[in-house]
Amino acid sequence: MADVLIAGAGPAGASLAIMLGRAGLSVELYDSHRFPREKPCGEGLMPSGVAVLERLGLIEAVGGRRVAAVRYHGFGLRAESPFPDVGGVPATMLAQRRLRLDDALVSAARATPGVRVFEDAAVEGAAVEGGRAVGLRIGGELRKGGLVVGADGLGSRVRRSLGLDGRTRSGARMGLRAHFRLAAGRPAPERLEIFVAPGHELYIAPLPDGELLVAALTSGPELHGQPRRALERWIADEPFLAELLDGAEPLTEVAGRAVVAGRARAGFAPGAVLLGDAAHATDPLTAGGLAHALVTAERLAALVPRALAGAELDAALRRFDGERRRLLRAPALLTHGLLALVSRPRLARGTLRLMRGWPRVMRRLLGVAAGI
Repeated sequence: MADVLIAGAGPAGASLAIMLGRAGLSVELYDSHRFPREKPCGEGLMPSGVAVLERLGLIEAVGGRRVAAVRYHGFGLRAESPFPDVGGVPATMLAQRRLRLDDALVSAARATPGVRVFEDAAVEGAAVEGGRAVGLRIGGELRKGGLVVGADGLGSRVRRSLGLDGRTRSGARMGLRAHFRLAAGRPAPERLEIFVAPGHELYIAPLPDGELLVAALTSGPELHGQPRRALERWIADEPFLAELLDGAEPLTEVAGRAVVAGRARAGFAPGAVLLGDAAHATDPLTAGGLAHALVTAERLAALVPRALAGAELDAALRRFDGERRRLLRAPALLTHGLLALVSRPRLARGTLRLMRGWPRVMRRLLGVAAGI
């Protein structure tokens, strides 16, 4: 029997497995996919998440492009700011293909003593006996462990099997992403470029090797079932972006999915805890999801070894869930506020004007979004 069973080998589950394995625990990590894998999502890791990768010693393995500033475009206005300093040191976000981030983390988990990684292993849910999670059901087989972790994403089967499903909102917004290689001799942008327009937002991030991420968030009806044409139209409407992508080579198809936001009724149950999007997912407008997953995985890893060795595991999980809710409260409020703004062009225009005129306000907002 393993000390810890983890469902989901995305950034939350894989990083937790690495940390717990390094702490001397036996860990089994299960995922229904085989890595490396493509996943349609944003590919920016905010500074708080970059700091976790640095503490893990995995920055070089992940690679990516460092980005120190964000520039907003919209309604004829531009507003730019660097990320706030951390202890006098300039903070940076990291732009990297999700394909490579996931592969680096899962590869590190495979190489960690005490960790066993199982791919093509679809978790059916948690096994509960006497009101307590005792393991995971995988392909009809029961695997037992001292702690069950559901890091299996938005549609978490672990969460559902534990009766922890909360209220979710789905389908009102869609996320799209595509990758391009810039034309020879054309320099990549040095900032994260964000374009705000009525009905959609575009996110442009420089990737390694002359590649560029173009991501979009929009209301579903605006796509009219043609995401590629919609993205092409939005790019053409932005002169800066149209010039940047002139002659660029498409590397991936335009891929997308519905944006799902919500929070579990509770983030833990006797013998089990939820992590990442399985516990709390917000609209990706502020691009904090990956960083939140890594930061909360690190917080959880700090308490699990001692809690498993004693008799206070459930009390420790309760404290962790409370701490996580407090940690994510400010970014969640910021996301809700910005969603209200982008749906109201006049307010969005006024906010951009305010951020351009009051850079401290913008840096403070970036600090909240970045977890600084």
